[in-house]
Amino acid sequence: MAEPAVDPLVVEQGFLREVVCGLAALHTASAGPVHDTEDDLSVPLGLSAWIVRAAVDLPDAYDALLRLRRALVDASGLEGRREPVPMRLRDPRAALRNLGAYLYELLGRAARHAGLSEIEISEAALSYMDDG
Repeated sequence: MAEPAVDPLVVEQGFLREVVCGLAALHTASAGPVHDTEDDLSVPLGLSAWIVRAAVDLPDAYDALLRLRRALVDASGLEGRREPVPMRLRDPRAALRNLGAYLYELLGRAARHAGLSEIEISEAALSYMDDG
């Protein structure tokens, strides 16, 4: 019997929810940046786990994370033109590590700018994505 088709939009939404809530949890659990040193693997390991759990391929994960970036910028009221966009590196794993670290920092900036907690801005960004 054939497996029912999985809606890619539902998969992406679940993936992004795990990523943004996971990054918010890392912020909440730490007094400062968790990826500040090369020895701390919290963000890259979390990102890897979320990608595997959602069963998304690396290019799709990268594109989805860029959409999350846009939602965080828009939901927080940050000026999109002034917010940098991470370079897409040739190595997909390196590109995702770079983007994950960037999103971790962006989440903190977005929360501070909006006057919200990291968890609240995460929910606002997800809601923004659902509406947009």
